[in-house]
Amino acid sequence: MGFAMRTVNPDPDHLDLTAVIPNWNGGALLHAALASLASQTGVSLDTIVVDNGSDPAELRALAEVAPWARIVSLGQNRGFAVACNAGIREAKARFVLTLNNDARLAPDYCARLVARLDADDNLAAAQGLVLDDEGQRVDSAGIVWSERGEALQILNRQPLPAIGEPFQVAGVSATAAVYRVAAISSLDGGRLFDEGLFAYYEDADASLRLLRVGWAFACDPGARAWHVGASTGRRTPFRRDLWLARNRWRVLADNFAPGFLRHQLPRLLRADLAHARHCGLSGVVLLVAVIPTILRVLTASSRNGALLTGWPRLGCNPLASGPRLHAGRSRTNGGKPSGRELG
Repeated sequence: MGFAMRTVNPDPDHLDLTAVIPNWNGGALLHAALASLASQTGVSLDTIVVDNGSDPAELRALAEVAPWARIVSLGQNRGFAVACNAGIREAKARFVLTLNNDARLAPDYCARLVARLDADDNLAAAQGLVLDDEGQRVDSAGIVWSERGEALQILNRQPLPAIGEPFQVAGVSATAAVYRVAAISSLDGGRLFDEGLFAYYEDADASLRLLRVGWAFACDPGARAWHVGASTGRRTPFRRDLWLARNRWRVLADNFAPGFLRHQLPRLLRADLAHARHCGLSGVVLLVAVIPTILRVLTASSRNGALLTGWPRLGCNPLASGPRLHAGRSRTNGGKPSGRELG
């Protein structure tokens, strides 16, 4: 049985938001995500489901439950990054929401984040407080970088905190993030996600590339979402672990200065060893897989471009007196993102 879309603007030239959902056999979880989009209030939006080669029955069910959603079919599983980029290319709105097929949104989620981005032209993207499926613990309040060079989810697995004011973070989780299309266009090639990453760390990489050209990010904890988590990764656990290990080093090598990474190498390798021990015997394969990228870091010379020389610090502890956001800030330097301290 289908559900009606309440907030579609009949004029595609005046949409606030395009929602992009990458999907591979999401089933009932996808239907719940779509139902939450159909219930959004205060914004005009359209929805694109990018299908990564799901079973024919999945596509038939999708057409029945959400006939208002546009479907972009890739024909095979090409990963989260490729699927998102394909959907973003079809977007006609000022902002784009990336939404996991196992996440669902409170009715005011999109409106709150669009308002946050409208209030601050320096923001490339914003996310809400993403909770676990039961709503008892936090899944993500943004991205923070550890001293071991790991992109971690802020407040992950912690009880629901009593925070209400928006705060600045070093990056956003693509589980349920709203991106400014103009910020995406400012990146080389105009692509938000590195398609070579397939899945995992693609949102951390996108956040770093946007930080490097002067954009900022925010979490509005008043916007709430719920995320089952790892529903696709659990079906391919070894691949998930391999992508995590490989992609982490690719993102580090692409965004941080070689000299900084060489100085941090002992700490970086401790993270790899901890991950390998957690994976058991397959951990040996993971260590071998990252060796080529480690060698590239060790032998790289300084490159031109605004590579980072320290871990982005914003959002480490939103419960403390960290940077809070205020409405009314505007872009400087003739409309281009202004520089800021990243280390």
